[in-house]
Amino acid sequence: MLYGAQVVSWTNEREEELLFISTEAVYEPPHPARGGIPICFPKFYDNVNMEENGFARTRMWRLEDLMHDIAFPVPPRDHAFVDFILDNMPDNFPNWPNHRFELRLRVMLGPTGDLTMISRVKNVNIDGNPFTFKFAYHTYFPVSDIRATQVEGLETVDFVDYLQMHERFTEGPNPITFNNEIDRVYLNTPDEISVRDRELGRTFTIHKDANLPEIVVWNPWDLEARRTADLGDEEYREMVCVEAAAVESDVTLNPDQEWTGTQRLSVEYF
Repeated sequence: MLYGAQVVSWTNEREEELLFISTEAVYEPPHPARGGIPICFPKFYDNVNMEENGFARTRMWRLEDLMHDIAFPVPPRDHAFVDFILDNMPDNFPNWPNHRFELRLRVMLGPTGDLTMISRVKNVNIDGNPFTFKFAYHTYFPVSDIRATQVEGLETVDFVDYLQMHERFTEGPNPITFNNEIDRVYLNTPDEISVRDRELGRTFTIHKDANLPEIVVWNPWDLEARRTADLGDEEYREMVCVEAAAVESDVTLNPDQEWTGTQRLSVEYF
């Protein structure tokens, strides 16, 4: 949808919905829809101020033809795609002066059902000023039971724990499992991370490029879910956010410089 350029549905040939959307989601300003894949830019939530997730997810984007943009490869004929652009910001967004920027996004669906998102940020300031930003594909994956879900590929990786005053720890040797609230940013992560639903026999895989060096893992658990107006009290059992991101490693662009970040989502059954 144009509001937030947010992907809110992704289905496969089995007609299964492959993104979580809350039954309490609000689809109008000033709220982003709870679920799908919101775009976090130019800030990211720091457990203090929700505005830190940025304004991209709560602005109206425009459709844009990027076929002649060399930053976006020509899609194969058997791929469906749509292109968006955001180049305006709120007048009073805190802690990010009125920079001029272009944020372009291509959402592409391949013949095997893979969902690819390519984002490009460009600094178009005319005053010579650089700007610094954070970015995340805030993907909500549906699961049959959060307690039967595990995240694979982050074993022994360092992470910042947002529930522990941003202290830094190292993950153990086993896949991540869930029995309580979790809000972490994993650092210097591999290019492929999987979300495995042991009960359903389904695995999502995030394939990301090096410009998205981090992975955010979040589940609110029961207490935080009850405090969240646009999330059902028990819906924490049915979702997990695993996000390709650049949020601990800020990106700085000088005028006319560009940054591109890509993720591809695939799904398989076992």
